[in-house]
Amino acid sequence: MVKYDGPTKGKRFYGCSYWPEQRTCGFFKWVDEIDEVGELQMLLQEKDSKIAELEKEMEELKQKVKRLKAKKEKLQDEVGEMGIATTETLFEMKENNTDKKLVLTLVFSWAFFYFSVVDEVKVVVLFWRRR
Repeated sequence: MVKYDGPTKGKRFYGCSYWPEQRTCGFFKWVDEIDEVGELQMLLQEKDSKIAELEKEMEELKQKVKRLKAKKEKLQDEVGEMGIATTETLFEMKENNTDKKLVLTLVFSWAFFYFSVVDEVKVVVLFWRRR
């Protein structure tokens, strides 16, 4: 029954049984507009069907979330493995780079030694020839 002042004060109505404690389903009918109980039963069936649809959708979404979490964990593992592989590759490249530097240093030192010795031998040979 409407308790507030206005044109509908004292008028009786049917409303959602959850109002005002919870979110309502939106059901509302004035008592004088209800012709028969069948109409209310039909509305109740519609609401039950909607609840069943929403429950099914919620279950599907839960399954989807579960699959996405599993996929996320798999991708995190793959990224972790890629990080380890990348680190190993960087170390290998660094080692290879160090090896190349050592080889180049050795080649240049041999070349320097060769030209130094050859120049000294030439000087000694020239010195002995002049004598």
